[in-house]
Amino acid sequence: MPTMTINIHGCDGSFWTVHGEGAGAEGVAMGKDQVKGLFDAPVRTEWRAGARQEGGSLKGVWHEWRDLELGFHVSAQRVSGGELEDIDSRFRQAFDYREDPWDHNSKLAKIEVVAPSGSSRFLDVQLYEAPDFNPGTDPYVVDHANPILPLRAGQPFWYEPDLVLTWTTADVAGSGLIPVANPTDLPANHKWICTRGDWVLPDVSWEGAPYKRKPGVAKLTGRDDRNRAIVMPTVGALEGGMTVDLDPMELMVRDAADTNLLGRMPVPGRYFEYQIPPKTQRQTVLPVSVTNAPEGGAMVKLVIPQRWTRPVGLQ
Repeated sequence: MPTMTINIHGCDGSFWTVHGEGAGAEGVAMGKDQVKGLFDAPVRTEWRAGARQEGGSLKGVWHEWRDLELGFHVSAQRVSGGELEDIDSRFRQAFDYREDPWDHNSKLAKIEVVAPSGSSRFLDVQLYEAPDFNPGTDPYVVDHANPILPLRAGQPFWYEPDLVLTWTTADVAGSGLIPVANPTDLPANHKWICTRGDWVLPDVSWEGAPYKRKPGVAKLTGRDDRNRAIVMPTVGALEGGMTVDLDPMELMVRDAADTNLLGRMPVPGRYFEYQIPPKTQRQTVLPVSVTNAPEGGAMVKLVIPQRWTRPVGLQ
């Protein structure tokens, strides 16, 4: 029978298969009826009603951080030459409350879910409270521990590697089409990464049913920005390159040294507005152009995050 596989990638570099094929090989398996918060991302909605309105109207939808409560059975029975004290200690060190403030390469622990179809999605997690571990007897005598870990994912969505699409020209000027796609169930805050030159990048409004998306009239605003384009600041040897990032937690336009370039936008007040809708088919293309590129040409990369509300499915 097909089943998911769940792996833990520890913040210390350790690896643990805790569910599915190979579960418990490292001495840890996920507890039955001890899994909370693993599937759908948490949602908060706001509704309002007018003085004479029957019923109410949705005013907003927000995704907050994700809290998980996961229980694990820890035992040395399946580990040749293993001891519970060592396994339990190493598994606890796979999680921490934050990234190591002294290690520039440190990362949070992450949970990996491998679907029966073979696709993998990840979720970065950290402890936000002390683990719940109150054994009724000495765990080292019975060779069994059952810690319950309170974990939090500040970024609540399951993710796959970013989708990276590229357009290049070997000339000092050129224009063309770059493919766009977002198969996920969430709007994508995409990123443009440009080499030197004077770029014009698309920022279009969208319309259409799922998998039939196209540039068109925005349903919420009624604006038709299907041909909207943004003239970018000149990027030369001093800047080294340019990144446009629609992630609201990042500088929208910055050079290779992360210097803010918004003050140099050729058209003041004209910024990027539109995300890539969920379930946008790959046949969609958008126009890009560049002038004053160096000898050898120019390149732009479109980086589209692949984030999902669930660890499996929703394609």
